[in-house]
Amino acid sequence: MKLNKRACRHASNVPLHISLNAGVLYTDRVKYLVTAAVKLLGGHRVLAVYFYDCERLKANDRMPKWVVFQGKDDFATLERDAAGNVKWRDAMLTNLTGYYSGSFLPACVFYKKTGCHTIARYIHVEANPTLVLKQLDRYQQDIRDRQAKIRRYKREAVVRDKMRRVPQTPANLKRWADKHIMPHYLFYNYNNGRSKTQARCTYCEKFSVIERPKNNDVLRCPKCGQKVIAKAQGKRAAYHEDRETCQVIRQISPQELVVRIYKLYWSYAKGKDTIRKSAYEVMRIFVLSDNGKDATMEPYYYDSGYDSVTHWRYGYRPGALFGMACFSSEETGTVYLPGLEKALQGTPWEYCALRQFYEQTGIPMQVSYYLKMYLQHPLLVERLTKVGYKNIVSDVVYRNGFSDALDETQTKTHRILRVQKEDVSFLREKNADMAMLKKYQSYVAINLRGRKELFQWKIDNKVAEISTDVFRYMTAEKFMHYMEAQLPIYCDTRPANRYREPTMKTLVTMYVDYLHMCRRQAYDMKDKSVLFPKNCAAAHDREAERIQKINDAQKKKAFCMAYAGFARKAALSNKELQIVCPKQANDLVDEGKALHHCVGGYIDSVAEGRSLIVFVRRVEEPKKPYVTVEVRDGKIAQIHGDHNSAPTEEVQKFVDLWSRKVLPIALQVA
Repeated sequence: MKLNKRACRHASNVPLHISLNAGVLYTDRVKYLVTAAVKLLGGHRVLAVYFYDCERLKANDRMPKWVVFQGKDDFATLERDAAGNVKWRDAMLTNLTGYYSGSFLPACVFYKKTGCHTIARYIHVEANPTLVLKQLDRYQQDIRDRQAKIRRYKREAVVRDKMRRVPQTPANLKRWADKHIMPHYLFYNYNNGRSKTQARCTYCEKFSVIERPKNNDVLRCPKCGQKVIAKAQGKRAAYHEDRETCQVIRQISPQELVVRIYKLYWSYAKGKDTIRKSAYEVMRIFVLSDNGKDATMEPYYYDSGYDSVTHWRYGYRPGALFGMACFSSEETGTVYLPGLEKALQGTPWEYCALRQFYEQTGIPMQVSYYLKMYLQHPLLVERLTKVGYKNIVSDVVYRNGFSDALDETQTKTHRILRVQKEDVSFLREKNADMAMLKKYQSYVAINLRGRKELFQWKIDNKVAEISTDVFRYMTAEKFMHYMEAQLPIYCDTRPANRYREPTMKTLVTMYVDYLHMCRRQAYDMKDKSVLFPKNCAAAHDREAERIQKINDAQKKKAFCMAYAGFARKAALSNKELQIVCPKQANDLVDEGKALHHCVGGYIDSVAEGRSLIVFVRRVEEPKKPYVTVEVRDGKIAQIHGDHNSAPTEEVQKFVDLWSRKVLPIALQVA
C-alpha cells in the first residue's frame, strides 16, 4: 500500500490544546509531546503520530513539528519548521533529529495514554508507554528491510536467470579429484617398540602390515600399489585435512564460457574408516567474446549469508583479511580435464591448447585470465604451447605481454622466437622463459658461434649476463677458456671474506669492466697481451688506478683553470677582512677540515663550472680559515663559518659589498 500524501497533508494540521502553564512543558527530560490517531486516508487505515516540540508550545505554536504517517507497508513523515514551511521525509523515528539520534525517543512523552494504546493496537505490540515508540521504530525497520529485499529481487533477477544457464556440477568431480589431485595416505598407529604395524590406505581403504614406517615417507600401498604418504596417528596427529582448488570449464553459448571454481576438502579423523570429502562451489567467472578478439570477464562469488533471491553476488570474493590470505577467494587451481574439449568446441577458444599448457606446466593456473589473453595472441599462444615453450607462454599470458622479443606475425617457431632453426631445440630443452630468450637473442643478433655452449656455461657457472661487446674481440670459446684459467688465480689473489666471495660471476664482471676500460683508453684491442693478461684481477686494478689518476689530474687542472682569470679581479680587502681565492683543490679540503663543514666536497662542482668557492680571511691572519662563500649562477649561494654558523654582521656587509662591486667584473673575466 502506497500512502496518499495529498490526503495525509490535509490530516496533518492538528493543533495540541494544552495549557501553557502545564508542568510537563517545563520538565527538563521531556522535549516532545506525542499523540496518535488512526485515520482513513485514501481508502486505507493509516496511523498518524504527532510530535509537538515543547519549546514551540511554550511560544504558543501549537502545530506539530513532525507527523509520522504509518501504513502497513509504507511510512512517511511530514516535517514543519518554525516558519510554517513543510516537507516530506522518509527517515525512521530514530533518524528524525539526525543520523540515529539515540536521545530522541527517551525525550518523548505521550500527552494521553490513548495515544500509546492506539499505536500498540495498530502494530500489534504491548501497550507499554516506555517501549511502544521503539517498537514502532522496529516496525519501520522491518518495512525498510522488506522494501530493500524486493528491490534486490528485481535487480538480481538477471543474475538468477544467468545462473540457471550454468550446467550441473560434474557427477564424477570428487572421484576424479580423489584420483588425480588429492594426496593419499597410509595411516598407522605409532608404536616405538614394534617393527611392524597395521596401516590403512585411504585410496583402496584396505588394511595392510608395513615394516618400520616413518612419518611422511612416500611408499607404495601393499594392496593397491598406489603411491601414498605414511602418516602416524598419535595424540598429536588425530586429525588431518587436505584442501585444493579445482576449476571446471563449461560452455554457456558459442560465445561464452563459464569457469566454475570449487574448493575441495578431504578430512581424515583417527578411529574412523571413512573419509569426509566435500566440494563447494565458491565462484563463477563468465568469459564472453562477441568478436573473437577480445574477452570480457564477469565474476560472481557465492555468499551463503546474502539474503536475496540468489546467493550469487557480482564481483570477486573479498581476499586477504588481517594480512592473511583467504583460501576461499583464491582463483588459481587445478583444471578439471574430463569433457574439456567438448566445452571448448565451437567457441573462439577451441584451439587454445589449454590442456597442453596445463599438462606441460603441471602447476595450478588461473584459467579465466588464460582464456582472455589467448584471444589477444591466439596464434602465438597456440603455437608456442604445442611446441613446448610453456614458460614463454606463461610470460605472455600472466606477465604483461612480451614487448618486441617475439614476432607474432610469423608462423615458423624460430621466426616467432627471432632465433635460428638450430636454436629452437636448445631453448626448449632449457625451458627458456622470456628473460632467457631476450639474452639469447642478443647473441643471435651478432651471429655468435658457440652461443649454445656459452649459454650452457653461463647457466652452469651462475653468470647472469655477458655483454655482447666482449665478442667483438674474441670468440665465445676463447672467452670461456680464459675465464676457466683465470678463476684459480682470482681465488688466490682475492680470498673470501664476510662481504665478498670470489666466484665466476664476479670474475666475469671484473673482466668485462677491464675490457671496457681498455677500450676507453684506445688500447689495441687486437693485442693478445691486452685481451688476455696473465692476471686479470691485477690488470683490472692497474687500469682502474691509472684511470683514477688521469681523472684526478684532469679534475685538478680544470679546478685551477676555473680561477685563472677570476682570481685576478676578485680581490677585495679593507682594514679587517679580505677575499682570498683557492689555488688548488686541496685548499677546499683544508678549509672544510678547519671549519668543520662540507666545502671539501665541492671540488667536482668547481671543476665542472657549476660554482666557485672563495674564502673570507682576516687581514692579520690571511692563512687561517674564517668564513667560506659559495658563488652559484652569479649570486651568493651560501656563507658559512665554523660548524656552518651564520656570518657576523661585519662579514655579511663585506660580502654584500664584494658581490655588488667586484663579483660581476670578476665573472666577466672568468
